[in-house]
Amino acid sequence: MSTALSGIREVVPTGEFVILDTETTGIGYRAEIVQIAIVDAEGNALLDSYVQPTCRIPPDATAIHGINDSMVEHAPTIVDLEPAIRNALENRTVIIYNAEYDMRLLKQSSWARGRSVVWRDIPRRWLCAMLAYAEHRGEPGRTYGEYRWHRLEAAARYEGIACTASHSALGDCLTTLELVRRLAGL
Repeated sequence: MSTALSGIREVVPTGEFVILDTETTGIGYRAEIVQIAIVDAEGNALLDSYVQPTCRIPPDATAIHGINDSMVEHAPTIVDLEPAIRNALENRTVIIYNAEYDMRLLKQSSWARGRSVVWRDIPRRWLCAMLAYAEHRGEPGRTYGEYRWHRLEAAARYEGIACTASHSALGDCLTTLELVRRLAGL
């Protein structure tokens, strides 16, 4: 049976992957992306941009990531960034810490701009680093057979990885990169 952890251990040593992260207006089903970053296996930024949402950024979201409305006022929209995102993801394995969330936010942000993009079909494969880390730690979750999820910052701290730019899309990509390298034994 293939698991998130076995997927990470299989893909990361090859260097044939990218890591994606977003910062958003919230966590709900109307939330949108306000920052996106994608890095390659060496940590080089393939994309690092603010994203203009169709809604205002709530103060509680700004308190977490520090991004406010004036910072995204003249930023490109998700539609403007779609070609660059596609180019970075196409036919690659994409690793995300909490993949289901970021994939949902890509979809929601596109819908908010009147675009229906099937982001799930663009890469060769999606892997969730959060599920892989939960499996690695092995702490029982709420449901039988599941492992407890950990926030990226907590996982990094536990593994001795410095989080220098936590809650920025690029900073979280780089933290995730270091974490998946550890999970792969590198």
